[in-house]
Amino acid sequence: MRSLLRNQQPVFFKLYEGEEEIVDEYGNPTGSFLPVYSSLKSAMLCVSPNKGNSEVQQFGSLEDYDRTMTTADTKVAIDENSVLWVDGANTEGPYNYIVKRRAPWKNSVQFAIQQVKVSDYNDRQKRIRELEEMKAKFEAARAEKFNATN
Repeated sequence: MRSLLRNQQPVFFKLYEGEEEIVDEYGNPTGSFLPVYSSLKSAMLCVSPNKGNSEVQQFGSLEDYDRTMTTADTKVAIDENSVLWVDGANTEGPYNYIVKRRAPWKNSVQFAIQQVKVSDYNDRQKRIRELEEMKAKFEAARAEKFNATN
């Protein structure tokens, strides 16, 4: 029943690939890091309308999730560090859910997901743009210095 095609909806996601350290305009590390995610991927999953009581939920007393997702595809790549676009959210904009827990079983996988604020995404995107600008300035300054010495 969990994998009926009519109950499934497309869920877009990006996988966490690591962190990148922010450097200033002179190439010095700042000690701050930004997350790096993969390209956008999609999967068909059954997404619950809302969370039920913790006594009957697979995730027990874990209370910091809003909804669950279920799939019969046990090889789905989504993990606990993934970010999600659920309910037709615009994939050009911020993600609207994160994965809190992944619970695999013999023939299905269930995820506890939590809704996040758009401002979190905007802050991260701003820091990523600043990092890219600083890298470009650093590379230009380094190239200019190299050309001046040769």
